This record gives sequence, structure tokens and C-alpha cells, in this order.
Amino acid sequence: MGRNLKSTHKKFKKEAKKTLYKGLDTKKRKLEPRLTYLEELSSHLSLPPDIIAGAPIITAYGRNEICIENYKGIIEYNDKLVKVQAKSCKICIEGRALNILYFTEDEMKVTGYIKAIYYQ
Repeated sequence: MGRNLKSTHKKFKKEAKKTLYKGLDTKKRKLEPRLTYLEELSSHLSLPPDIIAGAPIITAYGRNEICIENYKGIIEYNDKLVKVQAKSCKICIEGRALNILYFTEDEMKVTGYIKAIYYQ
């Protein structure tokens, strides 16, 4: 009866560690921005995202004219800054002698010397 039993737990643990996580990538990856439900739906239906999701469309004609479509409202407007609320962000246009040539319910045209267009 004096058998000496040796535990194999440490050996098993060492071997399991090598094989358990073998198939997994344990290095940290950069997270890519996730698509919204409507953006994903539009890609599956092969439709432009602006149609389904109401994404803003900004068309620049040189440095002197911009057309913005699918906006909700004007937040701020003066000769140096035009700030517009879109569905998912704010669109800011900076420049000199800026003027809103016309605006309708979903489209506007801004003229003047445009220095920058950015999103907030």
C-alpha cells in the first residue's frame, strides 16, 4: 500500500496552455468602426447609404461653392462660419465672405471663399 502517487496536474496545465489558445489571436487588434444597422442594410441591398440612412451629401465645386444635401437645420451662420446639423453629425464650413445662396428643406448652397470643411 505504500504507493507513491505523483500528481500530473502541473504537467497537464502546461500542455493545455499551449494548445488551448493556439487557434485564438491574442494580440490586440485595432477596433474598426462598426457600421450602423441602416448602413449595413444599404450595403446588402447594394444601395447608396445616403438613400436609406439619410447620410449628408457634400459636393464642393472648387473653393467657392458647396452644396449640402440631407441636412436637418442651420445651427450657426455668419460670414466666416456656417454650421449645419445633419442626421448623425454637425458639418462646419469655415471661410471668408460665406453666404447661403439658397436653402430648401433638404438642400443648401453656400458660396464664398471656403477654407475648411469638417465634421463635429
